Amino acid sequence: MHRHALLRAACTDRALLALVGGYLLVAAWLIFGRPAEPGRTTVFWAVQFPGDLLFFLSARYLARYNRGEALAHRFWRLFTLAAAAFMTADVLRTLQGLVGLETTEPGLVQLTCFAFGQTAIVVALVGFPALIGSGAARRRFLLDAAIVFAGAGAIVWFLLTDPRAASASSSGVVSGLVIGAGVMLVGFLAVKLVLSGHSPVSRPAAATMIAAGIVQVGQTAVVPIYAASLSDRASLALQLLPTLLIAAGPRLEVLRLGLDPASRRETRRRPYSLLPYAVVGIVQLLLVAALLIDFELDLRAWGMLVATALTTGLVVVRQLLSVSENARLIEELDHSLLEQRQQKEWFSSLVAHSSDLTLVMDEQNVITYASPAAERVLGLRPDELIGVRLRDHMHPDDMQRLGPGWLELRATPGKAWTIQVRLMTAERGWRWLDSVNTNLLHVPAIRGIVSNCRDVTEARELQDQLRHQADHDVLTQLANRRLFTERLAAAARPDAGPDGDRIALLSIDLDGFKPINDTHGHHVGDAVLVAVAERIRRSVRPTDTAARLGGDEFAVLVPGATLDAAQRLAGRIRSVLADPIAVGSLLLNVGASIGVAVGSASDPEALLRLADAEMYAVKRRDRPPDLTMSGRRRPD
Repeated sequence: MHRHALLRAACTDRALLALVGGYLLVAAWLIFGRPAEPGRTTVFWAVQFPGDLLFFLSARYLARYNRGEALAHRFWRLFTLAAAAFMTADVLRTLQGLVGLETTEPGLVQLTCFAFGQTAIVVALVGFPALIGSGAARRRFLLDAAIVFAGAGAIVWFLLTDPRAASASSSGVVSGLVIGAGVMLVGFLAVKLVLSGHSPVSRPAAATMIAAGIVQVGQTAVVPIYAASLSDRASLALQLLPTLLIAAGPRLEVLRLGLDPASRRETRRRPYSLLPYAVVGIVQLLLVAALLIDFELDLRAWGMLVATALTTGLVVVRQLLSVSENARLIEELDHSLLEQRQQKEWFSSLVAHSSDLTLVMDEQNVITYASPAAERVLGLRPDELIGVRLRDHMHPDDMQRLGPGWLELRATPGKAWTIQVRLMTAERGWRWLDSVNTNLLHVPAIRGIVSNCRDVTEARELQDQLRHQADHDVLTQLANRRLFTERLAAAARPDAGPDGDRIALLSIDLDGFKPINDTHGHHVGDAVLVAVAERIRRSVRPTDTAARLGGDEFAVLVPGATLDAAQRLAGRIRSVLADPIAVGSLLLNVGASIGVAVGSASDPEALLRLADAEMYAVKRRDRPPDLTMSGRRRPD
């Protein structure tokens, strides 16, 4: 929370404004109004009650607010008891004034209440642990604390050794004990609330409570020694200030929590504190004061004194600039680390819930990272893929097809390569993955080839199905005229040798199919065509292309075949088609007229016309039998 927001809240808080305004009015009345006894001392004790009440109410609110945190709850409960004790003492002294027993000196009951309240504060501070860490952080804390207590000791020594200290009090021993205890208590309060890494209050609230302790020690020990001429009225006005400050501290903490309810308290210790440097400055001032009081300095001594103070001040300023810069750099580093952690969590969440599989592989194709989607895509846990070669899960045909591309990708930093590959899964067989691969071997944080894979098996199967339907006859599943023409044109390779583009074409036309179709119906005719296509398919090689060009017209493309081989294939097809075809209870006879043409694929249309001409020549020479006898019933 920004401190400017807290300052604005404090300047507009009605309770603080009323308390400060009331203190200023009463202080002005005490100093300039010349009030006389009886009444002046009674007003002095009475006006402290609102400050004690605000202290009590704020501490009680903070105790309830921190009920879920045992340490903070106990801390503020003890402060609530201290406020109640102070409030009781001031009320009793006010009542004594009202009955005519006015005095600024506290009685036994008041001293007991004050002692109880201060003890409760000390117990609260002692009972709240300090998170000073270990190693360098612990050494810094102990050194800063030693500086504070050494400075407090110097202040006590400076005050007690002043000859005026004995004359300012009727009891030098009691005065010394009060001064020493008060200064050390302020030092302890500063160490716990400022230097501790586990302070129960924010720094603005801590600063006001420490200031209350400083003012209290000042009016108890310093004013009687060095401001003995101060009037009783001004002394009374000054004694109101600790009550104002001790009440303002918890109230500022309440305002801070009101501005940012999610923030309990500042538990992060700053990398440095101004407190030790302030103590060093105070000790330097006390040294100068002691020299001025006890010695008559000549010009040479004055020069050295000024030089010492100046160099010490410059060193302190230089050190403060250094630690301030370091603190800024640490804050920027913390902010950067926080952003990186947030980005890492964001990225990890995206990867964990992504349907795409992310793999990282080294130069040897060994998987070094697999995202959680591996179990959903491949049926394998990510740890089961670590250390495994991706090629061990790849389809053998894809390994040969993708080999050159992988070598080029591996040799080119930053190159991206999109492929489709089949990977073996644990239970669903081969799955098609659309993979975007990027060479990040040169990136120190990755040093691998990153592959983002998406399962496209269903889309690939649909695409293959649509392509098959576009290239194949719907009824017979043979190649259609479009695919047959494409393969015929592809047979004419520019890089082929003298006989490398030689092909054979078989043009097949069924004999007696029309009477079967007219007599028994189209469903029987379709069954005959399917049977004919299957017999042709079984008769050709896998490298040959059997096609249905339309109606009862079929063709076969035989790459690299001689005339003798093509004629033998034609005879084999004619033979298998001569056998009767069973359709339900019918045995149907169909024949085939087959024309054969062999030549170069450089002019496929001419070759196809030649095959058709040969087919018609065969049809005229070998006329089919009587079509009325082309069908008979199958014997039972």
